[in-house]
Amino acid sequence: MFVRRLVFSLFLGAVLVGSIVGISAAGGFKEPGVVGPIPPIVNAALPLVCQIHLEADHVEYTCNATEPNPNPPKDAKTIKLSEPKASCKLTAYPDGRVVLTCRVKSVVV
Repeated sequence: MFVRRLVFSLFLGAVLVGSIVGISAAGGFKEPGVVGPIPPIVNAALPLVCQIHLEADHVEYTCNATEPNPNPPKDAKTIKLSEPKASCKLTAYPDGRVVLTCRVKSVVV
Protein backbone atom coordinates (compact mmCIF):
# COMPACT_ATOMS: atom_id res chain seq x y z
CA MET A 1 0.00 0.00 0.00
CA PHE A 2 2.85 2.41 0.84
CA VAL A 3 4.51 1.89 -2.53
CA ARG A 4 1.22 2.60 -4.31
CA ARG A 5 0.88 5.91 -2.46
CA LEU A 6 4.50 6.76 -3.21
CA VAL A 7 4.06 6.03 -6.92
CA PHE A 8 0.83 8.02 -7.06
CA SER A 9 2.42 10.99 -5.24
CA LEU A 10 5.50 10.99 -7.46
CA PHE A 11 3.38 10.60 -10.59
CA LEU A 12 0.96 13.35 -9.63
CA GLY A 13 3.86 15.67 -8.80
CA ALA A 14 5.50 14.93 -12.16
CA VAL A 15 2.30 15.58 -14.08
CA LEU A 16 1.63 18.87 -12.28
CA VAL A 17 5.20 20.13 -12.49
CA GLY A 18 5.57 19.01 -16.10
CA SER A 19 2.33 20.65 -17.18
CA ILE A 20 2.98 23.90 -15.27
CA VAL A 21 6.65 24.34 -16.12
CA GLY A 22 6.58 22.72 -19.57
CA ILE A 23 9.75 20.71 -19.08
CA SER A 24 11.44 19.03 -22.03
CA ALA A 25 10.82 15.29 -22.14
CA ALA A 26 14.37 14.62 -23.28
CA GLY A 27 16.11 16.32 -20.33
CA GLY A 28 13.84 15.29 -17.48
CA PHE A 29 14.05 16.95 -14.07
CA LYS A 30 14.84 16.18 -10.44
CA GLU A 31 12.33 15.99 -7.62
CA PRO A 32 12.90 15.36 -3.89
CA GLY A 33 11.02 12.55 -2.20
CA VAL A 34 11.01 10.24 0.80
CA VAL A 35 10.75 6.49 1.10
CA GLY A 36 9.23 5.40 4.39
CA PRO A 37 10.15 2.35 6.43
CA ILE A 38 9.46 -0.92 4.61
CA PRO A 39 10.88 -3.66 6.86
CA PRO A 40 13.04 -5.64 6.34
CA ILE A 41 14.46 -3.63 3.41
CA VAL A 42 14.36 -0.10 4.84
CA ASN A 43 13.84 0.43 8.57
CA ALA A 44 13.85 4.25 8.61
CA ALA A 45 12.49 7.02 6.41
CA LEU A 46 15.13 8.05 3.86
CA PRO A 47 15.20 11.18 1.70
CA LEU A 48 15.36 10.58 -2.05
CA VAL A 49 16.35 12.53 -5.11
CA CYS A 50 14.39 11.34 -8.14
CA GLN A 51 15.33 11.86 -11.77
CA ILE A 52 12.05 11.99 -13.68
CA HIS A 53 11.75 11.60 -17.44
CA LEU A 54 8.50 12.39 -19.20
CA GLU A 55 8.01 10.40 -22.39
CA ALA A 56 5.13 10.31 -24.85
CA ASP A 57 3.35 7.37 -23.22
CA HIS A 58 5.02 6.95 -19.81
CA VAL A 59 6.90 8.58 -16.94
CA GLU A 60 10.10 7.00 -15.63
CA TYR A 61 11.46 7.61 -12.12
CA THR A 62 14.91 6.69 -10.85
CA CYS A 63 15.26 7.65 -7.21
CA ASN A 64 18.37 7.33 -5.06
CA ALA A 65 18.50 7.75 -1.29
CA THR A 66 20.62 10.75 -0.28
CA GLU A 67 21.44 9.13 3.08
CA PRO A 68 22.62 5.56 3.63
CA ASN A 69 20.23 2.93 4.89
CA PRO A 70 21.04 2.72 8.64
CA ASN A 71 20.44 -1.04 8.79
CA PRO A 72 21.20 -2.42 5.31
CA PRO A 73 20.45 -6.04 4.42
CA LYS A 74 23.32 -8.54 4.14
CA ASP A 75 22.39 -9.22 0.50
CA ALA A 76 20.62 -6.98 -2.01
CA LYS A 77 16.87 -7.13 -1.37
CA THR A 78 14.15 -6.04 -3.81
CA ILE A 79 10.42 -5.45 -3.57
CA LYS A 80 8.46 -5.28 -6.83
CA LEU A 81 5.01 -3.80 -7.39
CA SER A 82 3.06 -4.07 -10.62
CA GLU A 83 -0.29 -2.58 -11.45
CA PRO A 84 -1.99 -2.16 -14.82
CA LYS A 85 -0.51 1.33 -15.32
CA ALA A 86 2.59 1.22 -13.11
CA SER A 87 5.49 -0.97 -12.10
CA CYS A 88 8.07 -0.18 -9.41
CA LYS A 89 11.10 -1.83 -7.90
CA LEU A 90 12.65 -0.82 -4.56
CA THR A 91 16.13 -2.26 -3.96
CA ALA A 92 18.31 -1.96 -0.85
CA TYR A 93 21.99 -2.86 -1.12
CA PRO A 94 24.44 -4.08 1.56
CA ASP A 95 26.51 -0.88 1.20
CA GLY A 96 23.53 1.24 2.34
CA ARG A 97 22.33 2.42 -1.08
CA VAL A 98 18.58 2.42 -1.74
CA VAL A 99 17.22 2.76 -5.28
CA LEU A 100 13.59 3.09 -6.39
CA THR A 101 12.71 2.76 -10.09
CA CYS A 102 9.22 3.19 -11.46
CA ARG A 103 7.56 3.27 -14.87
CA VAL A 104 4.06 4.74 -14.98
CA LYS A 105 1.82 5.02 -18.02
CA SER A 106 1.15 8.68 -18.78
CA VAL A 107 -2.23 10.27 -18.40
CA VAL A 108 -3.11 13.20 -20.66
CA VAL A 109 -3.96 16.22 -18.50
